[in-house]
Parts: sequence; C-alpha cells; structure tokens
Amino acid sequence: MILKSKQRKEDLEFNIIGDNFPNDKILDVDRAYQITKRLTFPRLVGSDGEKKALEIVLDEFKKVGYNPIYRDSFKTSFYNLIVLRYAFIPMGICLILLALSFFINYWLALGLFLSNLYIAKKVLGLATTDKIHLLKNKEKNYDTENIYTDLKSKSSKATVVFMAHWDSKSQTFPSSIRIILFLIVGAGFFIILFLSLILIIIQLIFPFNSFILNNIVLYCSVIIAIISNFNYINKTKNKSPGAYDNAAAVGVVIELARYYRRTPLDNIDFIFLCTSSEELNLGGAKHCIQKYKNELDKKSTYFINLDLIGGNESIRLITSFGIPRKVSSKKLKNLFLNNADKLNIKIKDIYLPTGAWSDYMPIVQKGFEACWLGSQPGLKFVHTKQDDMGAVSKEGIKNILHLCVNVINELNSEPS
Repeated sequence: MILKSKQRKEDLEFNIIGDNFPNDKILDVDRAYQITKRLTFPRLVGSDGEKKALEIVLDEFKKVGYNPIYRDSFKTSFYNLIVLRYAFIPMGICLILLALSFFINYWLALGLFLSNLYIAKKVLGLATTDKIHLLKNKEKNYDTENIYTDLKSKSSKATVVFMAHWDSKSQTFPSSIRIILFLIVGAGFFIILFLSLILIIIQLIFPFNSFILNNIVLYCSVIIAIISNFNYINKTKNKSPGAYDNAAAVGVVIELARYYRRTPLDNIDFIFLCTSSEELNLGGAKHCIQKYKNELDKKSTYFINLDLIGGNESIRLITSFGIPRKVSSKKLKNLFLNNADKLNIKIKDIYLPTGAWSDYMPIVQKGFEACWLGSQPGLKFVHTKQDDMGAVSKEGIKNILHLCVNVINELNSEPS
C-alpha cells in the first residue's frame, strides 16, 4: 500500500488567510474550499453523482501531481441501512412480550430476556463487524472504489493516514434527531433489560406480588417500542449535497497531499485515502483495513479521520466511542488538544456512545491508533438538503489544516 512516489516541485499561487498561523504562505485554504465546492452535490453510492464524484477526486489528486493514484474496488450494498431501519420493530415487539411474560411465568420471562439480548447483540454487531454484508439479489449490490495515494519519507519512522469519505446520503431525519432516537431507544432498551433481569432473579428466589412493578416495566417497554418505530420512517435517499458531510474533508485531505509533496518530512510516510460507502456500512474503511492491515505497523501507524469538518465553530475530537467505552488513541488525543491550545483553536474531546458512526471505527477495531476530527455546528444539517456550502467556511477549513500540520510536525520531531 505504501509505494514510493517521485517528487517534483510545483509553481502554485497560494491563498493567504490571516497571520496567526506559521503555515499560511504554504497551505492553500482556498484550494481546499474550491474542491469542497466542486464536490457539493448528491453522490449516494450507486448513483450517477457517485460516479461523477469519483472522477473529481481522481482529477484533483492528478492536479496536485500524484502518480500513481490507486483505485481499490470492492462491492457494497444497502444491507446495513435496511436492517437498521426494520430491526427496531422486532426489538420493540420482543421488549413488550418480555414485559407481558412477567404476568404469566418468570421462567418464560427469562427465556424472552435471553432472546432480547441476542437480538440486541445482532443489531449492535452491524456497527462493529468488519464484514461488508451483501444482498442476495446481486443486482442490488454495487461496485465502488477507494482512492488513495502515498508519499514516502527518508527514514519511514512512522506512517500517518489522512482519510475522508467522499460519498453522501440524505435521510428523513437529520443526524441530530437520529442520534437522540438511538440514545433514547438504546439506553431505554438496556435499562429495561437490566431491571427485568433483577426482577426475574428476585421473583425466582423470593416470589412476591409484583403487579405494580410488572405494569411499570410494561408501560416503559411500550413507550420505548413506540419511539423505536420512528426509525422506520428514516428512509435513505440521495438529496443531500454533502458539503459538510463530507466534501470539505476530501478537500482538506487533497490539500494536505499537495502540501506535503511540496514540503516532505524526514520521518513520516503519508497515505492520503478517500473512501467510499461510509454512509452505507463504513465499507471503504472495512475493505481497506482488512486488505492492508498486515502491511502497516500498529506501533507506528496513525489514522486521522476527517468527517463533518469545515464549520467555523469549535473542533470536535473523538478518541473514544461505543458501549462499553473504547479508547482509540491517548497519544493523538494529547497531540491534538495540546496543539489546538498553542494555536488558540477551540477544541473539545468528546465521547460518542452510539447513534453515529464513522470510518475511524473499523480501524480502531483492528488495533490501530486513530482519531476522528469534526467541527461544529452541523449535525442539524447532516443528511439533509441544507448540507450545502453554507455549512462550510474557509475559517473552519483553515483551522483543521493548520491543526493537522502542527500535530504532524510534532510527531515528525519525536525521537526514535
């Protein structure tokens, strides 16, 4: 995956914005912004927009002088989105059946409790599995591609992978509402299961009249089941221009690729990766890490995933996610927080339990150090028609560019 590329100088005009950063004369913020603008149109996997976007990404890498550019094809499908849309219906039904079983027999309740755990494990497994599920109807599976290029250093002491997905989608609900729904349903589901287990154990050991408690569990189960069914309404379409999610990130990755061709480092190898099918199943990241995991050293490879960037408010750094909580990189967390403080850039490290996914997660599952950089505001526009260039600012792009460069400079200066 990491191949040596010939380097040549480029004569380019640079966009200078502000004087607070040491790299303004080299980093071309406007170039990243214009790439964002060029990619801002609906580009769901399987659509004509996706094919157009792929050609634009290839063209932009060629413009900054990379040769070869690698096209890594794989198959993907809407399997995950279909399952997630329908899965909450049987989950809600099973939860109500569990609550009703308390009025009949507690051994029956124990069996339904185990059934609920199994269903929950299967649904949650969609977010953590490294497999790309395909549909039985082959005509509904799609061929798509990751696009990447690389740059070698003199010593190759470490490798940094800048990654961003270039596909988009729209849904009935914006991401902010979807996350709230997932959190309410997920938390409610497991709280009810936990309380149910306690009630079952107590009743099997010390039977007593639990009519009131049984009714409380039933009413709560019905409420959670009703809320969970809202996810069925959340249909996937191809109406979002996807500027903030995730054209701006692709623009930044390509600008970083151009910048480091002009100013290569002595100790850091780079891979600049633009993935596809993130919006369907994190497919590009899954395919990439499965295929190349043995070529990369886990001790010296760092993945920096850019997703939902370009907002002119504070940067969001994600280095932990999931239930139970999984920490992805203490080192990258400290590097980004410390350098944001030096550059006077607002940043906050946040924990993401559930409801949103990104390409950095399959990378972490394979044991690599990784982080996810985003920015505020934006979730209320994500996956809607309002995700246009109005959600992206040059100031937001500039902050991400300079923060990334400062972090890499510090990583490059570390002793062996």
